[in-house]
Amino acid sequence: MRLTRILFAMAKSKVIYEDYRPLEELVRGLNNGSLSRSTLRINQKNHVISFVTGDSASDKDILIEGTFKNRALNGDQVAYEILPKDQWKLRKTDLALSLVGGDKSGEVPVQMSNEVKYRGVVHTVHTVEEQFLQRTAKVVGILEKVHTRKAMGYAKGYNQNFAMFSPIDSRVPRLLIPLKEFPAGFRERPKDYDDNLMVAKVDRWERDGKFAFGTLLKAIGSGTDDLVESATEGILDEYGLDATEFPDDINTEIPDFQITAQDVADRSKFDFRKKCVFTIDPATARDLDDACSVEKLPNGNYEIGVHIADVSHFVLPGTRVDEIARERTTSIYMVQKVIPMLPRKLCEDLCSLVPGVDRFSFSVVWEMTGDGKVLSTKFGKSLICSCAKLHYAHAQDMIEAPDRVFAKEDLPEISNGFTAQDLSWRVNVLHRIAQVFRAGRKEKGSISIQQCKLSFALNETRDMPLGLGSYKSKESNKLIEEFMLKANESVATKLYECYPGNAILRRHPGPKENVLESSTELLKRMGLEIDTSSSKGMQEALNSHTVAGLKPTPTGLVIASLLAKAMTLATYHSSGEFEDFKEYHHYGLSMDLYTHFTSPIRRYPDLIAHRQLQAILEDCQEEEGPMSFDEVSEIAERSSGKKFASKQASDKSGELFLWLFVREQGLVLEEGVVIEIGDQSIDILVLRFGLQVRVWRDFLGDGAEFQSKEKHWAHISWPAKGELKAESVRYELLDKVVVGIKAGKQLFKTSGVLPRPGSLAGKDLVTYDGVYSPEDV
Repeated sequence: MRLTRILFAMAKSKVIYEDYRPLEELVRGLNNGSLSRSTLRINQKNHVISFVTGDSASDKDILIEGTFKNRALNGDQVAYEILPKDQWKLRKTDLALSLVGGDKSGEVPVQMSNEVKYRGVVHTVHTVEEQFLQRTAKVVGILEKVHTRKAMGYAKGYNQNFAMFSPIDSRVPRLLIPLKEFPAGFRERPKDYDDNLMVAKVDRWERDGKFAFGTLLKAIGSGTDDLVESATEGILDEYGLDATEFPDDINTEIPDFQITAQDVADRSKFDFRKKCVFTIDPATARDLDDACSVEKLPNGNYEIGVHIADVSHFVLPGTRVDEIARERTTSIYMVQKVIPMLPRKLCEDLCSLVPGVDRFSFSVVWEMTGDGKVLSTKFGKSLICSCAKLHYAHAQDMIEAPDRVFAKEDLPEISNGFTAQDLSWRVNVLHRIAQVFRAGRKEKGSISIQQCKLSFALNETRDMPLGLGSYKSKESNKLIEEFMLKANESVATKLYECYPGNAILRRHPGPKENVLESSTELLKRMGLEIDTSSSKGMQEALNSHTVAGLKPTPTGLVIASLLAKAMTLATYHSSGEFEDFKEYHHYGLSMDLYTHFTSPIRRYPDLIAHRQLQAILEDCQEEEGPMSFDEVSEIAERSSGKKFASKQASDKSGELFLWLFVREQGLVLEEGVVIEIGDQSIDILVLRFGLQVRVWRDFLGDGAEFQSKEKHWAHISWPAKGELKAESVRYELLDKVVVGIKAGKQLFKTSGVLPRPGSLAGKDLVTYDGVYSPEDV
C-alpha cells in the first residue's frame, strides 16, 4: 500500500496544468486574434520541446515548452496564446554570430541562460531585434484530438493495484493502468513481462497528474510465433488505421466487368485499344493503376498519354465500397503486406491495367514537341488494352541501350502485334522528355531530397528478414515519376480553372524555420555553407554532392538527411480554404497548383479528382461541382491525416524488421558518417540505409573513456586488452567511420556501437553501392 500511495502522490501531487478555457472563450479568442490555431508538433527526440505555426505563412515557428503543452499530444489541433515577451527566448547563437560580425579582436560573446554579453553590454529579449527572438506560447485548449491516444510500450513498475506503462514514443505520457487488466501471471512474475510489447490507450490526464491514466488494449508478447503479425496489429492500432478484412459479401456490390456499346460510344474519342499502351512498375506490383502511350504525329510532334485506372467507373458515390474507401482514404504499405483501400477484386483485377485485357481508364493526353513543350492538353474517359507489363529494370535496359535488339526471353510477353523495338523507342522518347521536365522543375526551384529507404528480402512466410538493402531509384523510375507529376499538375490546373472555390488540391508549405536554422547551423559547423533561403539554393547544394548528377555522395546524404528534417508535410485541401492563391503552391515541386489524380486504386483523393474532372467534362453547372465544399474539405483533412499515419506505420514496420534482422545477425557493421556530437553521445548516419543511430558514452564497453567538446569533436580512448593495444580516436563532424548496429531486448530498439579499431580484423563490413559509388566513401 505504501508504494500505491507514493505513485499516487507522484501522479497527483500539485496542479501542473492550467484548466482548458471554455469553448465560447476559445471561439471568441480565435475570432478576435488573441488566440491562434495550429497543429502541435512535439520533438521526437526531446518531448519537452514543441512547436506550432504562426498565423501568417511568413511567421517563424513558435516554441511551446514543457507543461505549456497542457496535455495535448502530437498532431492535435490546439488553441494557443503567445506568452509575454519576457518569457520569450533569445536565439543566442544567431545573435552571437551577428555581434561578432567582422570583429577581429578575438573577444567571444558569453551566452548565459537567456542573455548574451559582449563587450560589456548585456543583450536581452527586450533589447535585440525581432530576428533574434524566439516567440513562446502555451496551449489553452484542444480543439481536436487528432492523436489516437494509443501507444505501444512496456509495463514495468507495479504495485498491488496499478502497473506503470512506458510508451516507446516518449511524446505520449506514462500511464497508470489497473493491474487487473494485465495477463494472468503479471502480478506474481512482473519481471517476466519486462520485454513484452503491449498496446495501451490514454483514458484521462488530470490537471494535477504527472502521469495519465490508461487502459491496456493488447498484450503482444516478445517471442511468440506470430510476433510480426501481433506487432503489426499493434502498429496499426497505435496510428488508428483500419486493417480489418472487407465484409464477405462486399464483392456482390461490385459490378462485373463489361464494356457495352454505350461505353464504346462514350469513349470513342479516347479509344486507345489499338495503340501501343504499356505499364512500367516494380516487379512485385499487382495493382497497376497507370499506363503510358506515345505516338509520332504527322507534324513531327508527339501525342503522349497517361492512362489511369478508372476506379470511378466501379466505385460510385454512396455505395458501401465507397464509404469504406472514404473512411480508409489510403492503402497501407507494411514490409510484409499491403492493406488495400479497395477490395482486391477491384485493385488487383477489375481496375488493374493488366496486359492483353481491355480496361476502363481516365486519360490525360498532350501534344508535345520533342523538347517537352506542351501545345495542347485533353482529358477523357478512355479504353485501353496494355500490350506489356514492363518492370523498371526492363525500361532501364532500354534507356541504357536504345539500339539493343531484345531477345524474346529478355522481356515479358508483348501482345497486340507490337514488338520490343516499338516499346524501346517509346520508352526512350518518354525518357528524353522526362529529363527536360525534370530540368525545368529544378530551374524553377523544385527540390528533390534523395534518402535511402530500407528494403528487405523475406522468407516464404514473410515474417523474417533474410537480407537487408535499400531501394535503388534509376532513370526508369524518374521517367514514370515525371509524367505522373505532369498529369497531376495538368488536372489540378483544370480543376481550379472550373471549380476555383472547391477543387481538391495538394499543397506543400515551405520548411519549418526553426528546424531549418538548426540544420543550417549544423552544416556550417561541418564546413558546408548552404543557401537555405530558397528551395533552388538547397537543390544546388544537393546537386553539387552527387556522382554523375544522380547518386548522392556520403556528404550529399548527410545534407539530405539534415534538410529533410526541416521539410513540412504536404496536405490536401479544397481550393476554397485560402483566399491567397499563393497558399496552394507546392514548395517541393515548385508548382503553383498540384493534385493527386494518378493513383485512385490506393488514394481516395485521386478518386475525388476523377469525379470532379468527369463533372467538368459533362459540363456540370454546379458552382461547387459534384460535391459540396464541406464534403471536399472533410475528405481532404481526413486524407491528410491518414496518409501521414500510414507513412508512420510503414516506417515503424521497417523498424520492426530491421530489429528482427539485426537480432538474428548479432551485430551488423556498416559504413557511416558522424553528423552530430553531444556531451554524452555521437550521432552517426548509416550510409547504406539512411538510418541515424546514436552511440552513447555509457555503452562503449572495454573500459573506454569518452571526452567531447559538444558539437565539435569527441575523443574515445580504449585501454589495452589482451592482444589489443591501447588506442585513441578523435571523431569530428563528417568523419567516415565503421559503426555497429545491435538490437536491444525490446522490439524496435536498435542502437549504435563504435567498435575499437583493432577489433575489426576479419569482420564482415557491408558497403553501400546503391546510391553512391564505393570509391566515394
